[in-house]
Amino acid sequence: MFNNNLFKSAVFVVATMLCAGAAQAKEVKIGFVDVAAVAASIPQSQQVQETIRTEFAAKIAEVNKLETDINFNIEKLRRDGPTMSEKQQQDLTASVNKQREQYESLARPLDEQIRQRQTEERNRILGMIKAAIDVVAEREKFDVVLNANSAVYAKPEFDISEKVIEQVGKAN
Repeated sequence: MFNNNLFKSAVFVVATMLCAGAAQAKEVKIGFVDVAAVAASIPQSQQVQETIRTEFAAKIAEVNKLETDINFNIEKLRRDGPTMSEKQQQDLTASVNKQREQYESLARPLDEQIRQRQTEERNRILGMIKAAIDVVAEREKFDVVLNANSAVYAKPEFDISEKVIEQVGKAN
């Protein structure tokens, strides 16, 4: 009898604690954003690409012309080499080698400069997106907002990507 009453009392205490915990539990509102899709669809991304293309257009054109000249001379050497004198072949080979060195000295730094600029601009855009997510999350009263890539499953109604796109548009 003592064990039966003790068991009933323990069950009652545990049930009371569970009910009290459930009453105090707060519902958590969670949303998600596809940051990559947002970044790809906002107008600022296209503007950045155009700005970078314009900024480096002259250097890109110079590298492309040099690449075309190298290819032309290599093809000329391959095609006309057997009919050229040894001196002409040596001169053309030396010219190709010089052009390749010049190409390497221009192309690598240019690639690095372009990558650096793209990284700077991508970070600036991601900062804008983060600020927009903060505004939307605060306005919509979300407790947690996840990147869509980190969510294994989420219902489409919790996707706030379109609202973030609109907010980024308003911010600029």
